Amino acid sequence: MNAADLPTAVSPGLPAPVPPRWRDIALAALAGLLAGEPPAVAAPEERYLRDALACAGGAPAAGWPATALAALADPAPADAPLARARAVFGLDAAAALALALAAAVEDDPVAGRVIAWLQAPLATPRPTLALLARALAPLAALDTADPADDPRQREARLLHRLADGPAQQHGLVLCDAPPERPLCDATWRVPPFIAAALAGIEGGGPGAPAPTCWQPPVGLADLDPALDASLSRWAVDLGRLPRAGLVLRSAAPHEACGLAAEIVRRRGARPAWFTVERGLPLPAGTAAWLLLTGRVPVFLLDASPGEVVDLPPLPLHDGPLLVAAGLDGGVRHDGPLADWRVPRPGPEARRRLWAQALGDAGDGTPALAALAAQRHRSGAAQIADHAALARLLGGGAADAPSLQQAAAMTPSGRALDALALPLTAPVPDDALVVSAALRADLDRILQRCRQRDALAQRLGVAARTRACSGVRMLFTGGSGTGKSLAGQWLAQRLGLPVWRVDLAATLSKWIGETEKHLAELLARAEHADAVLLFDEADSLFGKRTEVSTANDRFANGQTNDLLQRIESHEGIVVLTSNARSRFDAAFTRRLDFIIDFAAPDAQARRALWLAHLGDAAALSGPELNRLAALGDIAGGHVRNAVLAAAAQAGERGEAIAYADVADGLRAELRKLGRSAPPEL
Repeated sequence: MNAADLPTAVSPGLPAPVPPRWRDIALAALAGLLAGEPPAVAAPEERYLRDALACAGGAPAAGWPATALAALADPAPADAPLARARAVFGLDAAAALALALAAAVEDDPVAGRVIAWLQAPLATPRPTLALLARALAPLAALDTADPADDPRQREARLLHRLADGPAQQHGLVLCDAPPERPLCDATWRVPPFIAAALAGIEGGGPGAPAPTCWQPPVGLADLDPALDASLSRWAVDLGRLPRAGLVLRSAAPHEACGLAAEIVRRRGARPAWFTVERGLPLPAGTAAWLLLTGRVPVFLLDASPGEVVDLPPLPLHDGPLLVAAGLDGGVRHDGPLADWRVPRPGPEARRRLWAQALGDAGDGTPALAALAAQRHRSGAAQIADHAALARLLGGGAADAPSLQQAAAMTPSGRALDALALPLTAPVPDDALVVSAALRADLDRILQRCRQRDALAQRLGVAARTRACSGVRMLFTGGSGTGKSLAGQWLAQRLGLPVWRVDLAATLSKWIGETEKHLAELLARAEHADAVLLFDEADSLFGKRTEVSTANDRFANGQTNDLLQRIESHEGIVVLTSNARSRFDAAFTRRLDFIIDFAAPDAQARRALWLAHLGDAAALSGPELNRLAALGDIAGGHVRNAVLAAAAQAGERGEAIAYADVADGLRAELRKLGRSAPPEL
């Protein structure tokens, strides 16, 4: 008796019969355990088993194992996943049918009820090893040429093979064996994601839910040919070596995830997402599920600077894998692993990406796209985020102010929250009162920042060597002379968000932690194209000293690290300090500009009083001249004096008078330890 002898009833014109399902063959093997003829009134479970026996080829006889082997060799289309599992994991016939039966229990309640009835008084719907061994021993004897003559011996051998065979080793099934019960009472349980894969169902799998991914724009090859070519190259290169991996690095997690999904799509596959939990293995059967479904694993990783994370092993998985990671940390893998930092589009690619993202901005779209491409050195995902948020902030149509406001609110910009504070207050031109010479210096800085993308490309080979598009500047001067305000003013003229570094969150008493925090801060600011403002920067970039203690050695090492990082930073950094002499001499070479904010002269002080008082005071020209001449203070102190005068006048419900301002000025002079002139 063979597969061709199975009873069929086919009418002319109907399609040819298909082989029996493997679960029916397994149920037929269980029916072989029923003794004698069926009773007149049989239990429903027994009737179900005998029906399954009929579907699988009739009553078991001496040729039944051969019939089963023939059916396994020519599986039905619905059993293709099971046949693949048998071939990939090297399952013998008995293990394959046992797996089919254990998987059937997960989605067929009747099969579970029948197995519980057969195993009574054990109240479990999942098959025990004893039941599987008894039912499938005849098949195992034929398939493995077991020389044992004793049926009990054959059953015992099959029981132990199932308990520690390939199906259990690779996680296709879990052998649940309570310690107080014998091995024969252990049950076979198929994990839900394996059962779904064996049923041909595309389930979510054992990993994390699919993350929010940025979708590459339509026509990426025309919008950014370099990025499109990189994605296609990685899609091909990952298949050249077994177990090859790729780490995609981006400060925007959704960008790394989106590009990873795009690479997998270009390989003609689907991604499977996993979150790397340090020290925790993947669920049992993950590698088997990947082989059954053909998915490409993508690990989501957010490592800290200096941290090295080991990827969980995936036995038998020889295909590619990807890691969507941040800018920091290291990754270890037991195969070849490439590291790719998502590149920033060039100026022309940025203009095209902005034009598409701002497609509904009206007739001014080309000009606005060109302005945005010049101002914002953003990645493709950031451009999409900026444009969408700018349209929201602009009431449906983006404009230059809404784009600048959106730059500090997109996900990549908010990644700086833990180590820096956003400065969002507007700084109009009239608010920055400086001398003509200082204004000219600030204008030169603006010119350098606006052309930093392609500045070195037009120069000679010596200038292009080790060229860095970052701009680093130091503002020195007394307290209140406008150093920090000038940094904000520069950022707003450039249309970039500005973040003031939170030294309390950055500095750490633990050795090495400060460097890690600054590395993370600089990397995230560079990717977000944000201006970093370091107030009182000499606390971080101070002079190196003679080494007399261990603390001196580590402090000098910290300074060395900061000098190297600040030199290679691709963004804009503004450092402020009250004294230039506090900085290490080697630091000045690494700065593009050093601007001294001198104390304002009498003419500048008069402009400061006017800029701060505005229309809230009715002071005459001579009174303003007297304040400017007698109050030798900087702009920050002028602000304090005006606020005190406004509070005093507001208490009376009147406009600010000269006496109010004079009182505020005298208070500021006392704070400085100076006596007020009698003329006040």
